[in-house]
This record gives sequence, structure tokens and C-alpha cells, in this order.
Amino acid sequence: MTTTPRPAHPVRRTALALAAAAGLLLTAQSLPAAAEAPRAVPANERTAAAADYYASVEGKSGTALKSALHTLISDQDTVTYSQVWDALKKTDEDPADPDNVIELYTGKSIAKSRQGGAQGDWNREHVWAKSHGDFGTATGPGTDLHHLRPEDVAVNGARGNKDFDDGGGAVSGAPGNYTDSDSFEPRDAVKGDVARMILYMAVRYDGGDGFPDLEPNDKAGNGSAPAIGRLSVLKEWNELDPPSSFEEHRNDVIFDSYQHNRNPFIDHPEWVESIW
Repeated sequence: MTTTPRPAHPVRRTALALAAAAGLLLTAQSLPAAAEAPRAVPANERTAAAADYYASVEGKSGTALKSALHTLISDQDTVTYSQVWDALKKTDEDPADPDNVIELYTGKSIAKSRQGGAQGDWNREHVWAKSHGDFGTATGPGTDLHHLRPEDVAVNGARGNKDFDDGGGAVSGAPGNYTDSDSFEPRDAVKGDVARMILYMAVRYDGGDGFPDLEPNDKAGNGSAPAIGRLSVLKEWNELDPPSSFEEHRNDVIFDSYQHNRNPFIDHPEWVESIW
């Protein structure tokens, strides 16, 4: 992998780790509690619902946990690729402005009506790049809302189908994001989001339902293989950037209104270390 050194990076990582440990991590997604309260599921209700949902995997770890989670989350409804537009307007709605969505990499709030492919529009970013397994926009992995997010057209193009890793040069129009020839580093505020979406896909799509067996590995430059990396970096991001209220609410909306399955790593980020 070709990387452009960025001396400030260790400082950013240290600051992020300290903030996360202290429970003070501020992200573009973690908007004020007062703004999110009307849409959020109360914590006690979410905890009770999640406990019931995961009853079948209780006490499991490692490969047994991964297998049990695959069975659990594979029980889902689907949406078509055209239906993804309207779904994202609900899952990624800006809590401070219901006419807008929040873009994943830029963190910007943009009008829902600006969906499309023109410069300045937002479109549907496949966080697990669809060419990594060649599933395209097929109903299933190509339309799974747990890894589809709104993103600025140009920034989506800059990410392309690159793997995830630290390093690179700054991405134009998306401060805090970096890219090089074979990898993309998202801004600190959504590093954990990206990791948990990727690892959800690896558990959900295990090769037994007509789709490729998606797996993370510890390299960049995977091309069209049904693999994406780097796993060691994704695990680090999961630790440094814990689930935000925006991410938790998004999981609830997908479960309640669309697919009726959950991303287990948002509810239980500690399961990442257990499985990988």
C-alpha cells in the first residue's frame, strides 16, 4: 500500500482514544440529546428489546457466536435499490432538520431532495464496496441498509471501491478524511461506524444464500475479491469510536421499519474482539 505520511496522525488517534475513554467523544453524528430525544428509543426500552433479540446467542463466543449471529440477522426483510433512497431519508435524517440527511464522510447536513448523481448531490454509498464480491445492486448485500449511507457524490467517487486503512492525502471537500491508491480513512467521528458496518456484512453474508462469503482481511488492495480490509485497523476504530446516539437510532429505524434485523456490533461492540 502506498501511504503519504501524516505526522499529526498519532496525535489525532491519541486524542480520540482519550475522548472515547472519558465518554466525551463529540461527533457530527452525536448531536445534542435534546435534538435527538423526540426520535430516539429510550435507553431502557432499547436494552430490553436488544436483550430479547439476542437471546439465542447468549453465552456464545468466537466462531460459535459468529455462526449464531449469522442465523439471527439473516432473518430479515429486504428493500430494492430504488427503495433505498426513501429509506436513507429516514435512517440518516438530520435530527436538527427533518428536511435533511447527514452525509457519512463529510458529516454535512444536506437537503433530502438533493438525491442524485450531479455535483453537490448526495447518493448511495456502499460502505462494503459492491465490487468486493461483485454483488452490484442486487437485492440483498447490494441494498442492505446496514451498510448503505448518504454521501456527497464527489466524495463517494474519491472513496470508490478502496479498502479501509489509516493514511493518505486529504480528501477534497471532506475534512478529516484521507485516501491513497488503495485505501480510504474516514473522519474520526465515523471510524467506528465504518468498522461496525463492515463487520456486520461479514457476518450477515456468509456464502450460504447465493451471495459471496464476505470476509474482512488484514490487507488493502483486495480488488474484486469478496474481502475488505484492514481488519486490524477496523478493530482499532471500533474501540476508539464507540456507537453514537445517531448510530444507535439508525439501527432501531432499520429494525423497526425496514429490514427487521439489527447490526449486532452497534448493540454489542465488544463482540468484535470475541469473533476476530
